[in-house]
Amino acid sequence: MLTDLVHEGVAVWLDGVNRQSLEDGSLRRRAMNACVSGAVLSLRELAREVQEGTAYQDQIDLLGERGVSAEEAVRALHSYDARWACDVLRPVFASTGEVDGWVSAELDPRLADDARASIAAARALALGVNRPNLLVKVPSTVSGLEVLSGCVAEGIGVDTGPLYSVQRYNEVVEAYFDGLERAFAAGRSPGGSSVASFSAARLEDAVDAQLDEAAEDAAAVLRGRSAPALAQAAYTVYEDWLGTERWRQLRARGARPQRLVWLSATAPGPEAASVRRVEELVAWGTIHALPEPTLSAVDRLGRLRGDTLSGESDASDAVLSALRQQGINMEQLAEDLTATELREGVHDQLELIGTLQARWSGRPHR
Repeated sequence: MLTDLVHEGVAVWLDGVNRQSLEDGSLRRRAMNACVSGAVLSLRELAREVQEGTAYQDQIDLLGERGVSAEEAVRALHSYDARWACDVLRPVFASTGEVDGWVSAELDPRLADDARASIAAARALALGVNRPNLLVKVPSTVSGLEVLSGCVAEGIGVDTGPLYSVQRYNEVVEAYFDGLERAFAAGRSPGGSSVASFSAARLEDAVDAQLDEAAEDAAAVLRGRSAPALAQAAYTVYEDWLGTERWRQLRARGARPQRLVWLSATAPGPEAASVRRVEELVAWGTIHALPEPTLSAVDRLGRLRGDTLSGESDASDAVLSALRQQGINMEQLAEDLTATELREGVHDQLELIGTLQARWSGRPHR
């Protein structure tokens, strides 16, 4: 099914790339088979491999011998992975005219509420990786909007997310356009690229949990329908922005549209549910970022039925309206999930720093 997705104009990115998947050639093989055209790195996956595996051991030992701090070491490990992934995907980047072949790498989640520090960290990451196909991932917070605009104005590619709200996505597009206009006003090429990453699957899990508590027939009918409805609403916003005179002027000056990325659920789940969520979110010019197990399941079991998002605003409105009638506050859920994501990211970052400090000191990490 992966080739069918590509034929539908949907790019497939490998989510959860870390040193292990770079060393064993997983990303390279997928890219060579023309199935995968992008990669998403996460500090969470880096932390998991450091704590459970051995792929980072040699570099960690070397960094420890040099006396670098644990925080500097995390940045070095992540930058090394990003540089490697960018090099693996550089042929895709060249062959697609810089449309695909992008690699998304994260900023320290502790900077989420500090726009100035985040922009400085984005500059440092872009300089450290020193590859044209890097995207810097920033959170979808209010401060993240400022970071997005500032980075785009400086020609730094940005991946904003995870997003759970159509309203916030609208603000993300506004910030992207603002950054492009600032770049052009300064006589600078927009450079880089931008994507907006939606975690519709995680939002659907949260919605379904509330519907299960309702235990009503009307609520049960809505289970599994919020992810497509959210995606359809977001894609309508995307199309609306691309129909504006503002966008036409930006496009005439060489700007590229900010593409939508659909993220899979973070927690393991049934294969059928993961495949269904990919089948339901298909539209030209979008991206699916899939972890390896989901990617393999989609390839084996997926069945496409064409574009499922274009022209579906009425269907989306009906589902979202029905959810409101059931007492589901989508915007509050989006705020809660964004806050939870940040807390989890900060926790993972501190755990990783503690693991490195403990390893270098010879004390077991607690």
